[in-house]
Amino acid sequence: MSDASLQAILAEVRGLRERRRTAQARSRLQDALRQFPNNADLLVQSAWTDYADDRNDAALATVRQALAYAPDHEAGRQLLFELQLDKGKLADAEDIIVELLRDHPSSAAYYGKYAGLMLRAAQLPRARALAEEGLKHDADDGACLAAQTLCDFIEQRPGVTSHSLQQLLVRHPQSQRSLLLLLMALQDRGDDQGAFQIARELVRADPGREDFAQLAAQLQAATHWSMRPLWPLRRWGWGASMAIWLVGMAVMRAMAPVTPVVAVVFGGCIITYAIYSWVWPPLLRRWMART
Repeated sequence: MSDASLQAILAEVRGLRERRRTAQARSRLQDALRQFPNNADLLVQSAWTDYADDRNDAALATVRQALAYAPDHEAGRQLLFELQLDKGKLADAEDIIVELLRDHPSSAAYYGKYAGLMLRAAQLPRARALAEEGLKHDADDGACLAAQTLCDFIEQRPGVTSHSLQQLLVRHPQSQRSLLLLLMALQDRGDDQGAFQIARELVRADPGREDFAQLAAQLQAATHWSMRPLWPLRRWGWGASMAIWLVGMAVMRAMAPVTPVVAVVFGGCIITYAIYSWVWPPLLRRWMART
């Protein structure tokens, strides 16, 4: 197979993947890889095809194989960055994007990706600085504009409203990923209200996405006033549950010899709180999903 034929296959595979015809792309790649099993370009395209089908484990194994043959392969490193970001390995993802920026210091796209990573880590000042640096190289880069607008939105700067986010999503549909990264970061730090605002804008921009609608419904339930007593459990999970139970039992045992009636009432409150935490959230989510 000549180099021209190989490039034609790679172009064909990229076109098939862009049209979401990944089964055909995978079949074409398998034929080519039988002849050239160690070709880094073919392996990377195979990994990107798996990634498009949410087969992340297969994509990770393949892209690592490709990078073993060609450590500096740019598209391979881009994919490895995305995979590490999806797995929540932010430090590993940062190492990769820093290396890519070192090799391509004028790439607004890489500044935008790095800014998105900082949004995921909830480091707004760094995200803003990276976005502004990227916009110096390309004033219309979608990822940089998304990061900048999101920083403004979170910090409630004048002139930045939900309409600004909707316009951003219309002009740069790829900025949905930045919004999702921010949403996850807000959830991780317990800011369900902020995450709900982002989810609501995603639904408004793309009302046909059922997963966005479900996510918004879940966050709407999480921000309902009746969920406020459960905030420690939602923020710290089982750790908070164990702490409340142990402290509650210790207080009840200490009170029992002195004021047994109050100890019984206090114990009843602990049990009622536990039942409430188990029963009410799923009921509320179902009710919100129907309304």
